Amino acid sequence: MEQTFEKLSQHPSLRRLHEVITAPVSRPIWWVIPGDAPKTLNYSQACRTCRFVQKPANRRICQRQFLSALEEARKAKGPVQFVCPIERHAVCLPVMQQDQVRGYLAMCHSEQPVPSAELKLAGLTVATAAQEMERTQELKNLSDAIQPRCVALSTIHTIHRLISSTLNLKELLPRVARLCCQVLRAQSCAIWLVDRQKRLLIPRAVVELRKGKSWTLRPCRVGSGFPGQVASTCQARLSKRMMVVPLVEEDCVGVIMVRRYRPSQPFSTLDQEILTTLAEQAVVAIGNAQMYETQERVTWGTIKSLSEILNSMEPYSSGRSLGHRILAEAAVAIAQKMKLPLSAQRPLQYAALLHDAGRLGIPQEILRKPTKLEPAEFAKVKEHTIKGARLLQPFEILEPALPIILYHHERYDGTGYPKGLKKDAIPLGARILAVANAFEAMVCERPYRGAFSVTQAAHEIASHSGTQFDPAVVEAFLSLVQSGKLQELVDSAGSKEIR
Repeated sequence: MEQTFEKLSQHPSLRRLHEVITAPVSRPIWWVIPGDAPKTLNYSQACRTCRFVQKPANRRICQRQFLSALEEARKAKGPVQFVCPIERHAVCLPVMQQDQVRGYLAMCHSEQPVPSAELKLAGLTVATAAQEMERTQELKNLSDAIQPRCVALSTIHTIHRLISSTLNLKELLPRVARLCCQVLRAQSCAIWLVDRQKRLLIPRAVVELRKGKSWTLRPCRVGSGFPGQVASTCQARLSKRMMVVPLVEEDCVGVIMVRRYRPSQPFSTLDQEILTTLAEQAVVAIGNAQMYETQERVTWGTIKSLSEILNSMEPYSSGRSLGHRILAEAAVAIAQKMKLPLSAQRPLQYAALLHDAGRLGIPQEILRKPTKLEPAEFAKVKEHTIKGARLLQPFEILEPALPIILYHHERYDGTGYPKGLKKDAIPLGARILAVANAFEAMVCERPYRGAFSVTQAAHEIASHSGTQFDPAVVEAFLSLVQSGKLQELVDSAGSKEIR
């Protein structure tokens, strides 16, 4: 209360009031008196100005008269002017809020009375200033109440953006952990997910913002330790420096733990409310990502099986599975080197496994021919990209891969097939697959020739940069060759047809 009236005394309109009504006073004494019926007065300032009140007996006389004037002002709910024991003039101005006296502003030690007009103006000024401060405080209280809810709503919005931005659990969980640290001003955050078969909490993400510090996470049993107890009971745990909340769908699917360290402010129940809101939204994203992972595993298994079936139907299927593995892994490695998102890498893998599906319609004698193809024969070979895309079109999951399959024989200079596309008109995935396909074709044996070494294949591909191949893709490919990654890939295939 006293701090409130101290702020009131610094209000701009009251400072102007000081100047007006204290002009004839050499050394005025201003009083800020909280409460509607004070029992005593604080004479610390008055004693520095008024010699009369420096003596305790005189101070008691002054206080009785002053308190009597305050009581009169309280009853009148308006300004009161009186003469103090040393025949100096004094004024008491009650501060009203909602028709109740909350305290007083007073001035004494004046050599002459304050004119009635100025006294009335002083009363109005104090009332106006008090009302303005009351509205300011109400706005502050409202802001304090709304701000946490705004943070919660912002958190929900951010989580929704996370849900739409990635379905990769390995990317999602660290993002959620970083978001927890940012929103709650925490120094570290960890996320565990439940392994239902083993009844274990498996650490999946950790963010540590303290420089030079690390946080080693280990699996823990459900029911053991803070994370395990929260997972078992689905009840949040809150302490000054740590919060743990469950990730609850139908059952607990995991927990989030955030920590603060000294001298940070301790966590509050409001922080727990915000983290709980964040967890409620995060569990939706985690559930979507887990379902997507399951779908991806099923899809990947189906496509590999389809690739194996198609390979087995080719006239020279021996070694083709290993060749497709090299092709798919080389294509993905190039895409990663070029920093393509995961959403662009997966269709590239599918296309790498199924890019030659259209060969099934080509006569075997053409595919087996060890010499140069006749124009009519080559025309039939060129049809395989269109036939392959048409064959795979009914598979909805393969829709992003179809342009890669259709155009992976286009050339960067526009002399390729089936449409003669040029440069950036060729889908980037197709440009990457063209380099990976050429690499796989050279390092794998064929019925009509032996295999190239990785170095020989790299030299051949580099010589066609800017004509057959995209220079940017070739640059990424050569970087992988120089690092030894592609040699490791070829060596790990472990086939007699590959060296």
